[in-house]
Amino acid sequence: MGWVREDELLPELFWTADSSSLQGQRRSIALSRWELLLLVAAAAAGSADGNVWAWVAAFAYLCTVGLAAVTSRQNPQGLWYEGRAAAESVKTLSWKYAVRADAYQPPPKTLPDAERLYDVQLGGILGQFGTSRAIPQLNRVQDELRSWQGPLAGRPAHHPQITETMRQLRDQPLAVRRDVYLRERVRTQREWYRNKARHCANASRWASLLGIALPLLGLALAVMRALDYFSYDALGTVSAVAASISAWAQLRQYRPQAAAYSLAASELAVIDVQLGQLEVESTDAEETWARLARDAEDAISREHTTWQARREVRSLDVPS
Repeated sequence: MGWVREDELLPELFWTADSSSLQGQRRSIALSRWELLLLVAAAAAGSADGNVWAWVAAFAYLCTVGLAAVTSRQNPQGLWYEGRAAAESVKTLSWKYAVRADAYQPPPKTLPDAERLYDVQLGGILGQFGTSRAIPQLNRVQDELRSWQGPLAGRPAHHPQITETMRQLRDQPLAVRRDVYLRERVRTQREWYRNKARHCANASRWASLLGIALPLLGLALAVMRALDYFSYDALGTVSAVAASISAWAQLRQYRPQAAAYSLAASELAVIDVQLGQLEVESTDAEETWARLARDAEDAISREHTTWQARREVRSLDVPS
């Protein structure tokens, strides 16, 4: 099973939610970027002399109002957040089933069939997101699951949201499952967190530097204007640029995201060592494995839950 990759393992439901989230993310960021750029342009045009520049400023403000209305009506942030929450929940559930983590160690503790347990937990995810107006595509998957009878009805049908790769990996010995899980889930996710932490930390530093440099530039321009070196009122433009950079940094949450990603990467590094040291031939290996793999998924879920809560609170603080 060395050929197994995560993109081959995940079911259709993940890709549906992931695609919706990426679409909402791109749209949300693009709309926010254009709103800030138009506000800066309006400030720059409004500071210039002449009726023409006043009309340019008015047009920029009009476009900003239009974008705000589009954002309010389409709610791309809702699509972004709910799609990501659904996708990450499905990914966690899929890995737990495939590697026999948590309650999926054989046999499942609460239900007589692993696929039925998967169905119940997946139904809980869809119950939360399937009726959402933000992700209407999930309703089709929900209807598909309702029609699935499964082993409890005496039919050998496979669950429609369990891929063949998930089934094959689940049937492998613990040593194989551990190698695949460490490579494709724990280490890949840890490296992603590390890269994102570095990116967010660098972006936060640049935003902080610009937060100092732009007020200094404004001070210099104010002194020069007071000494009649030029008549153009650049102070409003500089202030608008500084405010826009601050708003962008708050929108992207660079500083708290860097801290959260670093913490999650550290947790996964510890779990990586614990999983690597597991004696796969011991009598309690499967039980220990199920617990440690659950801890890994909990660490990933905890970071994502914190991210989502922070984003939702931020969206309530900033009017569309």
